[in-house]
Amino acid sequence: MEDLICKYVIRDGKIVGESIDVYENCLIVKVGDKFIAIPKNCIVRVEAENIHVSDFDEEEARELGEVWVVEKSKPVSLKELERMKHEGV
Repeated sequence: MEDLICKYVIRDGKIVGESIDVYENCLIVKVGDKFIAIPKNCIVRVEAENIHVSDFDEEEARELGEVWVVEKSKPVSLKELERMKHEGV
């Protein structure tokens, strides 16, 4: 699949937010000061600047977005940083 980062996410012709990450099997979308996680199987079409998605469970998307924030906020040890560098993360 094409690059999914830094694109507008559109549902029903309206901008939902901006894609900022792919985490597990979800697209992480910044919506104002919050984050949601939309399952990748909801992606209908990817264009140069937009990602079109079908309907998704908004409550679940908010909950998974909060999980992503917690995971990304965890401190990383120097050993983990070295591992990530070697793995190309």
